[in-house]
Amino acid sequence: MAAVIALEHTRMRPGTVAGALLAWMQAVVPGSVDRIGPGCMCPECCGDAPRQRLEQALTALPRWARPYLYALILPIDRRFLARTSPDPHASPEWPWWQQRR
Repeated sequence: MAAVIALEHTRMRPGTVAGALLAWMQAVVPGSVDRIGPGCMCPECCGDAPRQRLEQALTALPRWARPYLYALILPIDRRFLARTSPDPHASPEWPWWQQRR
């Protein structure tokens, strides 16, 4: 993924995308050692959450490169959606992953 490498050397730090992908997977997939606390994806307590960093990378990548990264993110997102439910108190202005509990 040359486009991700180029992105990490221009607008992000090297390893940011891989680190965010690993952190998102560990937060979502049960049984991982370093899990983010349940429901803790809000910027107030987590700062720059892993899924937010992945979204930033997807947005910054050239259009042709986005599907390759998204193919890695999509199975984790689906698992997250399957394990959570909509939060009726969430603001519609928040990203979709922060609108779940």
